[in-house]
Amino acid sequence: MPEKETGKGAEDLFTARITVTRDSFDALLKKFDLDVGCRPHIHANADGTGTLTAFATQERIRELEAAGYIVEVGENASELGRRRQEEVGKGDRFEGGRVVPRGLGEKTDDRGQGGSAQ
Repeated sequence: MPEKETGKGAEDLFTARITVTRDSFDALLKKFDLDVGCRPHIHANADGTGTLTAFATQERIRELEAAGYIVEVGENASELGRRRQEEVGKGDRFEGGRVVPRGLGEKTDDRGQGGSAQ
């Protein structure tokens, strides 16, 4: 059995493209707890199979491969998320309400209802 990974990134989620058939798709979702986003999306392949995109740990990817699934591993989605978080500003960009937000948004009242432009 492969050595279990530990430390930072051991539980990171990777983009995994899993080749499935009509029959293996149901079995896959019943047997494995996979993050498929809002709902499973399968891209049809020319050979009649499909490719399901999911997010999985390296350990889960090994389990899928051991069960006979063909898995193409993509980017480390967790690491990408951490890098993107570094781009997010820190602090209060509206300075406690003293700076008016700008952009395409719509001003709403306290209940989140759109205000009328009078």
